[in-house]
Amino acid sequence: MSLPGGKISSAQARTGKLMSVIRVVAVSDNDEQRNIEKAKLESAFQDCDERLDKLILTNYEILTKTIQAYSSISGRIKTSRERIKQVKTDLISCKDLLHCRRDELKKLWLEGIEQKQVLSLLDQIEEVKGAPQKMTHYITEKRYLHATELLAKTIAQLEGDLKGVEALTEIGLEMRSRKETLFRTLLQELNHQLYEKSLKTFQSTFGRGGSLRSSGQDVSPRLLQKQALLDLAAGRRGSKRGMKRNFKVSTEVNNAVDDFTKQITEELTGDAEQDVEHFIAILVESLALLKRIPDGTEFLKSTIQPELTKILHSATSEVAQHAKQRGESITLQNQPKLLEELLDLLFDNFQCIAAAHMSTLGSLQKIANISENDLYSMEDVWSQIQNVLKALLSGYLDMKNASSSAQQAEKAFGEVSARDLSLYMSRRKPLRAQYMPLFQFEMSSHAISMTSYMREQKQEFYGEGGKLQTEDEGEDQMLCKPSIHNITVIFKPLNRFIKDIEFSMTLPEGQHCTLHDFVSDFIKDIFLKHLMNEIDQDLKKATKDGEGMHAMVDGVVQKSLGAVCPILVSAARVDKAVGSLKELIMALPAYSDQLLTMVVKILKEYKDNCIAMYRGVVQPEPEDRCIISASWVKDDGINQCLRLLPNWNNLQEHRKAGKDATDNTPDTMEDVRERNEKESELLITNLGEKPPQKHEVLLEVDSMKLLDHLQESLEWFAGRVRSFAGQLPSQGFNTLTIQGSQPMDIPPVHPGLLHDLISLSSDFQNLSDTCLLVLHLEVRLHCFFYLLPVTKQSSFHIRPDDVEPDANVQALSKDLSALEDTLHSSLQPIKFKYIFEGLGHLISFLLINSAQHIKRINMNGIKKMCHNIFILQQCLTNITMARETDLDHAREYYELMYKSVDEIINSIVEQGASFKEFDYRNMINLLCRSAPTYDQKPLKEQLKKLEEIMTEAV
Repeated sequence: MSLPGGKISSAQARTGKLMSVIRVVAVSDNDEQRNIEKAKLESAFQDCDERLDKLILTNYEILTKTIQAYSSISGRIKTSRERIKQVKTDLISCKDLLHCRRDELKKLWLEGIEQKQVLSLLDQIEEVKGAPQKMTHYITEKRYLHATELLAKTIAQLEGDLKGVEALTEIGLEMRSRKETLFRTLLQELNHQLYEKSLKTFQSTFGRGGSLRSSGQDVSPRLLQKQALLDLAAGRRGSKRGMKRNFKVSTEVNNAVDDFTKQITEELTGDAEQDVEHFIAILVESLALLKRIPDGTEFLKSTIQPELTKILHSATSEVAQHAKQRGESITLQNQPKLLEELLDLLFDNFQCIAAAHMSTLGSLQKIANISENDLYSMEDVWSQIQNVLKALLSGYLDMKNASSSAQQAEKAFGEVSARDLSLYMSRRKPLRAQYMPLFQFEMSSHAISMTSYMREQKQEFYGEGGKLQTEDEGEDQMLCKPSIHNITVIFKPLNRFIKDIEFSMTLPEGQHCTLHDFVSDFIKDIFLKHLMNEIDQDLKKATKDGEGMHAMVDGVVQKSLGAVCPILVSAARVDKAVGSLKELIMALPAYSDQLLTMVVKILKEYKDNCIAMYRGVVQPEPEDRCIISASWVKDDGINQCLRLLPNWNNLQEHRKAGKDATDNTPDTMEDVRERNEKESELLITNLGEKPPQKHEVLLEVDSMKLLDHLQESLEWFAGRVRSFAGQLPSQGFNTLTIQGSQPMDIPPVHPGLLHDLISLSSDFQNLSDTCLLVLHLEVRLHCFFYLLPVTKQSSFHIRPDDVEPDANVQALSKDLSALEDTLHSSLQPIKFKYIFEGLGHLISFLLINSAQHIKRINMNGIKKMCHNIFILQQCLTNITMARETDLDHAREYYELMYKSVDEIINSIVEQGASFKEFDYRNMINLLCRSAPTYDQKPLKEQLKKLEEIMTEAV
């Protein structure tokens, strides 16, 4: 056999060589060959001895140590063999000796066992005798686990080995009695930990207004561990609830598993209640040792509601005491903030109690061989908490005295039993020591009047049916007046707590707890209807009553509303209602769409009332006939034409730029004439032939004033609606949102509602603009109403003593002055300017154009017309505070009639034309008609010459 790689070991080589030598010696026939092989072997042995000597010499020390070690080991092995042989011999000898005395040894062994059992029984008797005293010590020190273990052990001993000891019968009865007493003590202590100690222990977990939801802050690791215990235990039992919660915190779950399998131990040193969760686990373990878990859980389940009610009473007293220390009177003031403070405190307490129950259930789940039916669940705890809160809210929200819709809602709120309400609302008078007073003052006049006063105050505060009185009477008191509006103060914290409940109960998406349904049904079925009824009644006074619609706010209210000019009371009240609903939207964000629907409804009704009010002014007669200005504005074509005129565009530019009366850049008369020239031509074209009738013009100043107030109110109100709509968050893009402004902190509103609000703001603004256009046109229609009869009906071929101004001119002057007095204080300066600016140009245009309607005129008539113009010019100057140069132009036109026709034509040639050809024709025709002899031939020549001159001038 060869090694891998063709290499041959040294042992194989030597063996092969020896075999070769043997083969040669065996085969060879002569001695010579054997001698040769012998010589070779001797030479090889000599070489080997030399190498061996060298190696021994080189490794002498190592070889010496090896030989010595081998000799020592060999000697010890030899000695050990000899000892083992001796032991074996001794064992055989002992076996022979024991076999000879076996019966005697068995007897001694049995006697030893009997003695040991007697000593054990004596020790047990001593333990049983000392058990009551030791147990009393443990219970005093609150070492309940040791006490329970001692009790269980003692009863087991008395029912076991010591069952026949009659001297221990009395102790047995005492221990069985103590077993029941200990059970009640454990339940009381567990109740104390759940509802009193937990409020302090778990307070740091939540903080004031805390939350179980991880969206706002992290969940306590201790609570995560307890919840994991519940899920783990439920999962091991195959419960439907098993592992359905996912906190996404693996570390806490691992710690919970460790806690689940960890043995409960109790230290005999330190404060037993320092760690409440561990103390609760000890109490539960003690109940398990007593085999009373089903009874204990039934007791805990039955005491949840009474204990929560006690928490409610103590919290109410605490809040009332704090308010009293701050100097706040509960009975004489309506303070919903105290109710909010109470709910915050209750929510904190209930969260702590729920955490304590979670800890208790976690400890209960660790107990083996316990049925799921013997336990209660967190759903039971949250259900009782909701019932107590519903009973509390029913009282503070005044559901008892709500409208008939509340009775229907109560069926939906059926879980709030009469017992729940009675627990909170029942009168519990404390016992007082009886004593005999020496005398009393209750029948004195002062006491009677004081008692009556206090009774009236209480009835006003609580209502006729209120049962809860002050602490002085020893009865429960409410922290604020029961009112349906209290929901606005408490909704947000209440909604946060509802979300915490639903998070803890792990309800499926879309499903809500009963407290959520209670609040939701109350708001939808009672609160919103009651609110709408209140708003309708409040607005009815301002909108349904004719006098109420015309009333104006005082200066204080106007300033508080930020209005530049006086506004209608109805607008202020509707704005107040919208503002109230805006506050409710902020307070009840979950119902923003329903509240916005109410806003839209209110605005639509108010818009209809404003339109009816407008029509009542412009259409006073029952027939479908409006005044001229309103008819024009109503026509889409004319309305669009009016809005395209320069004076309207100038008004809109001032509105956008925010200009007001403090603008230091006054317009020149050329600017004013340019803005109003087109409008004057349009009005002369449409109204210059026939004067408007009396029923076609608003001559009453009160009607004009009402239109003015309606216009200002609607413009202000439209701005308020736009501002409100701009603050609403939208699912898309809100066109009214101001850049950089912060939207309201509510869910995005429905696009249709936002569109309705934007549309209504536009409607109010359009109606306001309509009123302004009617005012603008109406002032000009007054000019036509008064001045057209002057030229068509009055005579200007008069005597020298009849040159006084025309009565219609004086009437127009008084009318314009009255309008100026009425509108100046109630219109913004830019609008006042829009209404009265350009009147001078219009009147000048009208008087010049009306020359064709004058039959005859003489020098006295010219003088009378100049007086008319002067009166109007003076009136307009007082109104606009600027000289109306356009009326100078009209006066120059009539003064030119002092000249003859030829002189007029020559002045045109020499000085140029100051008027239009049409105006010169009317002037020449009037002068010819006024001449003693009227000849058509010279007139035609003069008109032809005028045409040639005007053509050359152009």
